[in-house]
Parts: sequence; C-alpha cells; structure tokens
Amino acid sequence: MKIPVRLLIPASKLLSLHKPHIKPLSQSFLLHTSPDSWDRRFPLHRPRGQHILTNPRVLDAIVRKAGLGSDDSVLEVGPGTGNLTVRLLGAARHVTAVEIDERMVEALKERVENLGLSHKLTVIRGDAMKMQFPYFSTCVANIPYGISSPLIAKLLFGQYHFRTATLLLQKEFAYRLTALPGDSEYNRLAANIRLVAEAELIMDVSKRDFAPVPKVDSSLVTIRPRSGSIIPVDLKEWLGFTRVCFSKKNKTLGAIFKQKRMVLELFKRSKSEKKNCMNGEFENIVDLESDGEGESEEKEIKQVNPHELGLFKETIGKVLEKVGFNEKRPSKITNEDLSCLLRAFNQEGVFFQ
Repeated sequence: MKIPVRLLIPASKLLSLHKPHIKPLSQSFLLHTSPDSWDRRFPLHRPRGQHILTNPRVLDAIVRKAGLGSDDSVLEVGPGTGNLTVRLLGAARHVTAVEIDERMVEALKERVENLGLSHKLTVIRGDAMKMQFPYFSTCVANIPYGISSPLIAKLLFGQYHFRTATLLLQKEFAYRLTALPGDSEYNRLAANIRLVAEAELIMDVSKRDFAPVPKVDSSLVTIRPRSGSIIPVDLKEWLGFTRVCFSKKNKTLGAIFKQKRMVLELFKRSKSEKKNCMNGEFENIVDLESDGEGESEEKEIKQVNPHELGLFKETIGKVLEKVGFNEKRPSKITNEDLSCLLRAFNQEGVFFQ
C-alpha cells in the first residue's frame, strides 16, 4: 500500500506559485517614458544650480500662474532641457531662452525642433548677468539659486519694462523677498524690492520635484514692477542707506547710527564728491541683500578733524530726534518712513554712497 507523500510548503511560498511573474520596471525605463524626466544624457553640475524641474503638474501650474497671453514675449533664464520652455511656447507668442551651458542649448533646440516649435523660440547662449536682454513682456524662469538676487536686481533696476516676473526661487530666499515690515524675515532685500515692485508668494515646491534632488525646497514668486507712485529717491543713495539701516536690523536706529565706525564711514562719504544717479544705469547694482555686517572695522580711514567729526555726529543725532525715529527699528518701519529719514539726512549733508 502506497502512502501519499505531502510536501510541506510555506503558505507565502505557495501563494507566490499562483502569481504571474512580473518583472518590475527599471528606474531608467520610468525616466525615459516621461518627456519631463531627466534622461541623464550628460552630468548636471550642482554647484551651478543645475536642477531639472520634472513634476508636470508643477510645470503646468507655473505657466497658469504666470497668466500668459497669446501676444506675450517671454524671457526665460536657465531653460535647461526645456521642460518649462515647451509649455511657455504653447501659451505665448515667443520665448527667448538664455542658457550658459552648451549641452543644455543643444538638448533644448533638438527637443523644440522635434515638436515643430522652433519658429517661436530664440536661444541665446551666454551669461545672463553679462548681456543686454532683448525685449520681453514677462519673465518666467526656474533660475539658478546662485544668481537669484543679482538677476532680480538686473530686471528691476535695469532699463527693462515688463509686466511681471514669475520666478522659482530657493524657499528661504523667496520668503525673505516677500516679507513685510514687522515680519521676522523682513530685511534689506525686501525693503529694496518693495521700493520699485510688489512681490507675492504663490506656492511652495518640494525639492523632490527636481532631478537631481537639491538640498532645499523652492517657492514660486511673482514680482510686479510698480507702474506709478514710486518713492522719489536717488537709488544709489537709497541702497547705501538701507545697507546701513539693516546692518543691525533689530537694533534701534539710534543705536545703529551711534557706532563709531558708522559715524566715521558716513563722515567720509558725506565729505566726498557726490554724483547724482537718478537717471543713471543700474546694471551694476546687484547687491540688494547684503546687510553690511562683517565689513572690516580695520578699514583705513584718513585722519579727520575731531571737532568736525563731533559736529557731524551731533547732526546725525538731531536728525533722528527731529524725525522721531531714534527708538524705531528698521525691521518694523515702512519704506515711506525710511525715505523720509533719508531725505532728512541728505538735507543736513549726511550721505550714504
């Protein structure tokens, strides 16, 4: 008599015998199935800020938030391989893309040509900070983090007339850019931008939406140049003034202007020959956010007449008392108040550039 033999097979193993064997899709295959993904055809340079935005929903949202019209001429700085560019081409009349990396330029041209949209695109290879931009009605870009501040300065203080700039920026930078007086993030950068434009935070973007993944998240910001009611100030004088005020933004203005080094520096500047720059070119003014901290206190300053220096210090104190800002902090007051103080200083012979 034959005794049946039972094979003892674990249940998990038994269930797997009835499942069809499906080979998982490789990461490479998944990347190549999406036109917005990064196919790694050449290495990206992280130090240059080369991070490709690959999330199609975010890319579509950027174009929607930009509010493009069929007659718009768009400036895009740092187009990369064209994920945003192809969407801009579908919404605007023309796109001018400025790209410094020749590999990106070739990849972008090839992609746009395959889509039959080359007639709507102009690609300029070069450094965006060293060229004059052609006409554009709006700027939309995922710009390298390293040139965020100087590029915004170039757009707003250069000889350009445009409706909006919709920019994807490092999150921390974006929050400082859009801060208001009284906010903990309010700083010299925000004060300088608010002089000539309005900046609005639109949405946050996860770092996981980029390839390669950067260290920080990003935020989308819209900047609208002011068409009117701009505070009438000498811009170079204003920039020098805000550098002094925000050197210790949480201290009172009285305390800031009492520093010996500060008084000596202002005395030296005020006695030097002044140049009016109201109608000048501001392409070279790129430092919108440095607060002046860390500047060398050992900077050589020529010997001055102690009596003259004392009178100058008294003048500074009298101006602060007269305007009523001696106990105010720069991080808490508006640009209108700051401009009022600047005019009062200038009227008494105190200058900042």
